[in-house]
Amino acid sequence: MDALKGRTAVITGGSSGIGLATARLFAAEGATVVVTGRDAERLRRTGFDHVVTDLSHGAAELASGLRGRTVDVLFCNAGAANAPELFDTDEDTFDAVIDANLKSVFFTVTECFDLLADGTSVILTSSVGFHRGFNSDPLYSAAKAGVRTLGRGFAAQPEFLRRRIRVNTISYGAVATPMTDHPMLREWAASNVPMGRVADPAEAAAPALFLAGAGSTYLTGSEIAVDGGLTQL
Repeated sequence: MDALKGRTAVITGGSSGIGLATARLFAAEGATVVVTGRDAERLRRTGFDHVVTDLSHGAAELASGLRGRTVDVLFCNAGAANAPELFDTDEDTFDAVIDANLKSVFFTVTECFDLLADGTSVILTSSVGFHRGFNSDPLYSAAKAGVRTLGRGFAAQPEFLRRRIRVNTISYGAVATPMTDHPMLREWAASNVPMGRVADPAEAAAPALFLAGAGSTYLTGSEIAVDGGLTQL
């Protein structure tokens, strides 16, 4: 139970859902955990050290709040299912989706880069939605496709490779989080996901622990699909 002992892990979007489940798992494995989010009260209730920031526009603020720490694991998990209906999308709502789901990831990594230890594991949260033409949220899926591409692009940069900083992506399918969990999702999963159900947040957190730990030191630029077989079978 000490796979991350002595390491500092920063988890964005860490006040609920996959982020909070991952924070608890990392802490159980010995990590010092810092979570970020927009809601100070929800962050306080997690019991973890935290930085309050809206990463749509506040990645530099996050980096400032982490000054004095050396980061060994950076899990860029913050995002939002905030896409409106396709033909209700205007430029402002378009920008809001991209800011929350793509821009936030780019600047979290670049603004925090100087705080990363050599050998840091950077983990990006994407969605399997971009692998298929699902009849919902094409803009959200496009943003998450961008996150997957960032995972490859960051991993290939000489500045990352020289310092052995690994960047990998987890693409999630249906997970029972406060943002997504409702009876319609469970009914859809029962009919469409090969495993016949949604994932529990703890199941979603386990691959992040693998990527954070010593068992994945030869992985970079990779993607793990945690989707019950939805896009793989």
